[in-house]
Amino acid sequence: MKKIITIIIPMFFAAVALVCSCEKPDVPAITELDKDHILTVADIYKIQADSGDYYQFKDDYMLFGTITMDDSHDNIYKEAYIQDSTGGINLYKLGKAGLVKVGDRIRLNLKGGQIVNYNGKMEITFADVEDVSLQVILQEPNVPLTPEEVTMAQVVENPTYYDCRLVKLNNVQFAASDTSLTYAVENGSTTQSRNMTSCDGNTLVARNSDYADFAGQPLPKGNGSVVGIMTRYIRTGNTGTTTTYQIIIRSTEEVSMDGDRCD
Repeated sequence: MKKIITIIIPMFFAAVALVCSCEKPDVPAITELDKDHILTVADIYKIQADSGDYYQFKDDYMLFGTITMDDSHDNIYKEAYIQDSTGGINLYKLGKAGLVKVGDRIRLNLKGGQIVNYNGKMEITFADVEDVSLQVILQEPNVPLTPEEVTMAQVVENPTYYDCRLVKLNNVQFAASDTSLTYAVENGSTTQSRNMTSCDGNTLVARNSDYADFAGQPLPKGNGSVVGIMTRYIRTGNTGTTTTYQIIIRSTEEVSMDGDRCD
């Protein structure tokens, strides 16, 4: 017989290391959780590996995690990133902007969501869910995760681990050829790639939306650090497969590049 766990039992929250401060009930109400229906990010990755893209959750499966990026600066739109102790994943097509905030610790009902590996970036898309807000239950606000400090070399060596994780890249700078540019094109309508290099010889791009509130700000010219969400873009063509490592910046306040360049 499956073991049923009542949501209000304190021992349950000790087990998942979450404190409930729910602001609204589930609709329809869910008063009990089946522990076999509680998933981690790693579980979701495994489901995709076993079942392929567009696996859809038909039942009430729950994911507990902390929001690591929201759409408040418009560098992403109607989406967010969530992370638990096992990894990070993109929450896509949430239906409305501002649904969650960085630092929100939430319980997310995955029912209706589909798992997609979008060219190397793992996401749960909620395009078929009428109102995702009814499936997001706030457990605790304003408990932001500390970004993991890494080098570009570490990201390149272990890309699956860092997919959709919050990181702080150290000893990095924008490519000299890009330092005359802005983060994106102010009043533009697409997404820009700005090249970054590291002192250990690796490269990646910062993907910035023209709709971001910092799109028109000039790129820093020095060396230092940047905080953001790591992703990758894998493209297969006639000449083979190429992987571009990307970082999505949450805010320019988290870009600190005032040091001497290493080129």
